[in-house]
Amino acid sequence: MTPAPYRLLWCALLVLVTACSAPAPTPTPFVNPADEVRYVVTRYLDAIYHGRAGEAWLMHSRATNEGESFDEFAAVVRIAKEIGSRIEILQVDEPDIRGDQASVIVVQRLGPRISTYMFRLVYEDGHWKIHNPRDLVPQP
Repeated sequence: MTPAPYRLLWCALLVLVTACSAPAPTPTPFVNPADEVRYVVTRYLDAIYHGRAGEAWLMHSRATNEGESFDEFAAVVRIAKEIGSRIEILQVDEPDIRGDQASVIVVQRLGPRISTYMFRLVYEDGHWKIHNPRDLVPQP
């Protein structure tokens, strides 16, 4: 028979192990796909402008990352981080969603300059991903 203090310790340990091994609750999915697309683009820009290249890279579609170098991407993100604190996202428009593809216009300001960008996304592996494969990028 185990002495009472050890039984209490084993019970506490069992509760701790059970609590730590329980799966974390899954975040509630967005009810509206348009809200999710806007969230993904906003989070992507936040990762870029704060130098979190690894996070941004994981938000790309498979086709976007094919044939690309993470090191080159990370170098671009380091440059973006230098000006990121001065960029203000003015607007993320209502996305145009067509099946598993979406596009959304983002309006940003850097000093007096206002720029608009279109982000393309693809629904892949249960998530909206930034979709900018090499064949869509203008070559110099």
